[in-house]
Amino acid sequence: MNVVEVKEAIKEFDKEFKRPSIECLVSCFHLTAVSDGNWASLWADRGLLRTYTDEPCVYFFFNENDELQYIGKAEVLGYRMGSHFSKDSKWRDIVKKVGILPVPRNSWFEILAIEAYLIDLLQPPENRLGKNSRRA
Repeated sequence: MNVVEVKEAIKEFDKEFKRPSIECLVSCFHLTAVSDGNWASLWADRGLLRTYTDEPCVYFFFNENDELQYIGKAEVLGYRMGSHFSKDSKWRDIVKKVGILPVPRNSWFEILAIEAYLIDLLQPPENRLGKNSRRA
């Protein structure tokens, strides 16, 4: 699965399971390239991760071939990204792009449904079978 297919899956969720408190998921999706050299810029004042650090989000990790590797959720994105990209994390070598799908704070609980649906539909290789999945 690539970025275009992820956006299509988000669009499908938005169409099939419209959430009254969320205007449009597809237009909220953000993607940024990452490398060892630019992690600091992502946390800078106007960086993507700084912008959404305190927000509930569904996030996506892509490898160097733009292939989806993992989908996760976070009630507070900054804490989750910090744990995923700690000094000895395997993700530092794998992830070359991060996608962020922020969800309005008053609808934070929606991240559970969005994440589970997208994992089931897209089947990222790094998401474990059986965890929040009907594919077990």
